[in-house]
Amino acid sequence: MSNQCTRLMMGGQGEGGAQQRALATTYTMTTNEVENPNDVVTGTFPVSSKTANILFDMGDTYSFVSLSFMPYLSIPSHDLEIGLEVETPNGNTLMANKVYKSCQLELCDRKLVVDLIPLAILNFDVILGIDFLFSNHASVDCFKKEVRFAIPNQPEFIFRSTSVSKPLNFISTIQAKRLLRSGYEGYLAYVVDTNEEKIKIEDVHIVKEFTDVFPEDLLGIPLDREIEFAIDLVPGTTPISMSPYRMAPTELKELKNQLQELLDKGFI
Repeated sequence: MSNQCTRLMMGGQGEGGAQQRALATTYTMTTNEVENPNDVVTGTFPVSSKTANILFDMGDTYSFVSLSFMPYLSIPSHDLEIGLEVETPNGNTLMANKVYKSCQLELCDRKLVVDLIPLAILNFDVILGIDFLFSNHASVDCFKKEVRFAIPNQPEFIFRSTSVSKPLNFISTIQAKRLLRSGYEGYLAYVVDTNEEKIKIEDVHIVKEFTDVFPEDLLGIPLDREIEFAIDLVPGTTPISMSPYRMAPTELKELKNQLQELLDKGFI
């Protein structure tokens, strides 16, 4: 593979304006293939301050960035003087003519740089190939699933492989209807976040200035006062006819819980 690689060059067009092409190879695997891997190193760490799913791949001549992650690089791209033909494992050839130079990544509290070529890759945001490993004096130990960096004049450090979360698969409504008609089973889930954080009095504007008025719990039954609060009715008034109010099951359950709490505390 190495004897087929042409040195990657950045800039404008080649001599005479004719666009040349260099050959590169990629043996990128999917997350299904690396879910229980024995010989690959994956991880998650920031690239251009954005967390990315990373694959260290010794089968890749260069380092690549997915088209979906490309907007997060926040730096201008440059033209490759020599266009790149990337061969994939299934025999297809992808074309690349751009590069993002000196993209910063944070690895083991170290800041490293890498040149990333946009490519239509799936499942991973960034693939670090031989060019990155070579320039950073890195060696991959497939058995221990770790990458050892021995950069000159710097202490050695080791990155150990971590699992990469599988992306969610979505289908359209039309596909879902077609599958249901074909006999597939569908489930409708109603999800409620029971760990929702409750609002504190200190977080409510104005109310936080009167925390003594809103105790966390009732201190007891109110004391007898000289003036009893009451609403005087006009003599002879008959009760107003109103249809009974039907509470929703959730409201009724909440009311029962509140009444039971007051009963337990002896307030009623």
